[in-house]
Amino acid sequence: MPVQSATAWAEIDLGALRHNVGVLRDQAASASGADVAAVVKADAYGHGAVDIARAALDAGAVSLCVFTTHEGVELRDAGIRAPILCLGPVLPDEASLAVAHDISAVVDSESTADLIAAAARAHGRRHPVQINIDSGMQRHGRSHRRAIELTDAVRTRHALELEAVFTHLPDATNREASLDSLRRFQQTADAIGAPRRHAAASGALIHLPEASLDMVRAGIALYGVDPAPERPSAASQLRPVLSWRTTILAVRDVAAGESVSYGGLWTAPRESRIGVTGVGYADGFWRALSDGGDMLVRGRRCPIRGAVCMDSTMIDLTDAPEASAGDTATIIGVDGGASITAWDIARRVGTIPYEVLTNISARVPRRIVG
Repeated sequence: MPVQSATAWAEIDLGALRHNVGVLRDQAASASGADVAAVVKADAYGHGAVDIARAALDAGAVSLCVFTTHEGVELRDAGIRAPILCLGPVLPDEASLAVAHDISAVVDSESTADLIAAAARAHGRRHPVQINIDSGMQRHGRSHRRAIELTDAVRTRHALELEAVFTHLPDATNREASLDSLRRFQQTADAIGAPRRHAAASGALIHLPEASLDMVRAGIALYGVDPAPERPSAASQLRPVLSWRTTILAVRDVAAGESVSYGGLWTAPRESRIGVTGVGYADGFWRALSDGGDMLVRGRRCPIRGAVCMDSTMIDLTDAPEASAGDTATIIGVDGGASITAWDIARRVGTIPYEVLTNISARVPRRIVG
């Protein structure tokens, strides 16, 4: 386990998480009566998979989704018994692991079907599998024709049980294209005689309710982030689950004309008070925010000054004269009447909130609140 920082931490609000599950369950129920699966891959998008999984299930999610077999094993080792679907490929040496831990697997080839079937027979059980049908992602799913062939392969292997087919829509905000993909998916699912089907991730759940079907896979929305905030939706009811904060370790008086941090990226135009915070790019804080981002201190927005360092970032406290060493600086979250969101950071560095959240390193401890 990595050594964790004592100077930066992420607060995980499980009350907000439970609220979000309720919002998403209402959305899914009103669309098609669909169940909600909580997507907790990538350590629950950086929030902590075990705690998030338990809270999501407690709030009414019926199952969990991971990407790797080992992510599923982590949940089982923590005592979680709910259904788990591994969305990613099952590697040759992981078939027995998936079966032993009762993790539903995706069949992407006949050889994968053989591996899982052999492991199931060795454990004396039938094992649930699903088939991923490609809807334009050109990623892990299989073509519609190939999906039908794989279904036949699953059904000839009696140790396997087909529990569902699914797809992933590339752009749920593109209504016309997504509905066309959904129609083709439904036609293939009908041809297969699929017992269950799912297509909607967060974007489709919020913006394309027709895709809800039997189950929805709630990912980024589970964590209180709207995947398409420019479009009005029920996502406005979501609450951010993660806040990221650090400590001001020291305050330095910098004279006009003096530079701050590596490379002299910023030179003080006046006498300034510079706070040295305990977070840097080793914690997952973006170096691209050098002399362009900000943090919140005592409800005030304090600009970042100079280059972000590996373990420290300097902020300008000149207009926050009451701030002092030991104060908390907020990177993501609310302080007084001000706030910084994952979207705010994403827009500044040219990425998406998914990357901002999953980029927070393991050395930043996650502290449970709510």
